[in-house]
Order: sequence, then C-alpha cells, then structure tokens
Amino acid sequence: MDANEYTSLQEIAHRLGERVKELNCLYGITRLVEQDELSVDEILQGVVDLIPPSWQYPEITCACIRLKQKRFQTDNYKKTRWQQTEDIFVNGTKYGTIEINYLTEMPEMDEGPFLKEERNLIHVIAERLGHIIEHRMAQNSLQSLYEQEKQLRQRLQLEAQWRIDFTRNLIHELKTPLTALLATSQLLYEEEHNQKLNQLAKYVLEGASSLNVRIDELHDVVKGEMGTLKLELKTINMAELLTAIINETQPLARQNDVVLRLKMIEPIPAIKADAARVRQVVLNLLNNAFKYAAEGGQVTAKCNAETRFVRVEIHDRGAGIAPHEQQRLFTPGYQANYHRETGVGLGIGLALCRLLVELHGGKIWVKSKVGKGTSFFFTLPINNAKQA
Repeated sequence: MDANEYTSLQEIAHRLGERVKELNCLYGITRLVEQDELSVDEILQGVVDLIPPSWQYPEITCACIRLKQKRFQTDNYKKTRWQQTEDIFVNGTKYGTIEINYLTEMPEMDEGPFLKEERNLIHVIAERLGHIIEHRMAQNSLQSLYEQEKQLRQRLQLEAQWRIDFTRNLIHELKTPLTALLATSQLLYEEEHNQKLNQLAKYVLEGASSLNVRIDELHDVVKGEMGTLKLELKTINMAELLTAIINETQPLARQNDVVLRLKMIEPIPAIKADAARVRQVVLNLLNNAFKYAAEGGQVTAKCNAETRFVRVEIHDRGAGIAPHEQQRLFTPGYQANYHRETGVGLGIGLALCRLLVELHGGKIWVKSKVGKGTSFFFTLPINNAKQA
C-alpha cells in the first residue's frame, strides 16, 4: 500500500468516526426522550452535554441552549468568536437557540472552523428539540386540562349530591305535616255536614292531595337521579289500562271543557311493565293536555303496536309549543312560556315521564306547531328489552 492509499484510508476512517459520533449524539437524544421520568429541563441539559463529544474537537468544544426564560450549558461554556448557532422553532415560532463555541482558534474548514456535517447535525438537533418541546408542552397542556376536568367533575358530583340530599330532606320535612293535614282534611270532609264547611274541607283536601302528588313526583325524580327508582314489572293489557284511564279522566276533561277520545288500533299485545308507573305517565300527559288545550277543544289518546313497541300518543289542539322550547320540555324545572302563565306546577312532570319511560326501555318525544296543537308520544317495548 503506497502513502497516498494509506492517507486516503485514514481520511475515510476519520470521516466514518465523525459520522459515528453524530449518530451517537442523535441516539443519545432519543434515549433521553424515552425516559418519561425526565423533565424537559433535564432532557435539554442532557442534550447540551451530548453535543461536545460529537464535534470534531471535543476537548475545546462547549455548548449552550438558550430558551425564552432558561439557559442550559456545559460546565466549560464560554462565548467566543469561533461560534456556530441554530434557531429552535416551536409551533412555527422561534423559541430559542443552540450555540456551539470552540474555546481556541482552529484551522478554517467549511464554516469557519466547523464542518458542513456539523452544520447538518446542529440543524437536526434543533429540529429534534423543537419537536420534543412541542410534545412536552402538549402533554403538560393535556394534563392541566385533565386536572381541571377532574376537579370540575368532583365539584359537580359534590353539588349534585348536595342537591339530592337537600331535596330528600326537604321532601321529608314537607311530608311529615302534610300527612297529618291530609288525614285531618279527609276526616273533616267526611264528618262535616254543614255544606259551606264541607266545601271548604273539600278544597283543603284537594289542595293537600295535589301538593302530595307534586312531592311524590319530586321524590321520584330524585330517586331516578340516584338510580334507586325501581319498577315492578308484570304482564299488563295495555288496551284495558288505557281504556280504564280514559274512563276515569272523562269527568276532569268535561270540567276543562274538553272532549276526550280514545283511538285504539288493534291488536295491542300484552307487555311487561309497571302498570302504576305507566298510568302515572299517561295521567301526567293527559292533565297537561287538559290544561293547555283550547277551550271547547279536543284531546285524543291513540295507541297502536309497532314491530317492537307499543306506541301511545296524547294529542291536544292547544296553542302549541315553539321549536326552541321543545328541546327543553323534559328538563326538570323547565316550563314552556305558555305553561308559566298558569303559575302552577314545578316543571317536573315531563321530566318524570321521561325517567319512567326510559326505565322501561322506551322513548318519549314531542311534536308541536304553534297554533296547531301538540302531540306527546311514548313507546314501551313489547318484550321489555331496553332498546339502544
């Protein structure tokens, strides 16, 4: 081997050695990033320490990473005129700079005393650092949002539990004197023979009974929110149940100057349901229809069987409900504008209806046009299997 060949091989070996150092640097950065327990600051300091061994003259190389508010540097860092820099960009914005200095003057190469390969390496390191910072910033942001969401969820749970406890205690406080009032007014109504006093006793009894129903509805809604409201499922004849309810409510319909009709599309199969709760839903919808149907109007109850459901519709020819209000009708405490004008009710009747229907595995909804009337629909599964 002649001298030229030997020199050429030495040069190739030197260049390969330099490339190995560069690869070791990039590999070292990857290893730092893979250590999840390291903070961004620890990673950046680790990168700074990896840089000098990767340059051509490690013993006289120092490095520094400057960010907006922080600086990371090697122990021997000193700013000199033999310098190489690269900007670090995060999310497209300049976030910092990598700076590499030689502590003493060295021969001129491609970029002052630095190699073009070292320019490529510092560029790759800057890009990698930008991605690392972006990723960690995104992680921190997500963690912060998660903690905020967790705290908010806990606060909402506490507030919901407080509301449930308060409502339950309120119901107990109301029920205790109301029970005595109901018994007393009932006895007075039955025993008093003076017509005027008897009528007054009747008013007291009706008022106390109405209040008792409202409290029971509120109690059911609270139990529904707590998940403790249970159904007593039995096989029922829906046609017979609806017929009985319609016959029972005819006097109330006449009192409200409303014609009440029932349309049954036979056959209506027997279903498994809680008859008392289904009755509660139908009565609630009928009472609403009686209150808000136009005077001298008509309320129609319809029932038919579909593939998997029995469907019930309660239709009135009242004032109708505006589209923006229909979406909130089944929210506890909400009443449509024309309902509020009556000044009665807690706005929980429809919320309870939805709760009871959905407990059965059915659905409830409303269709209405202002000035054209309103129809409330609900379905109950024929096989009582809750539908998705």
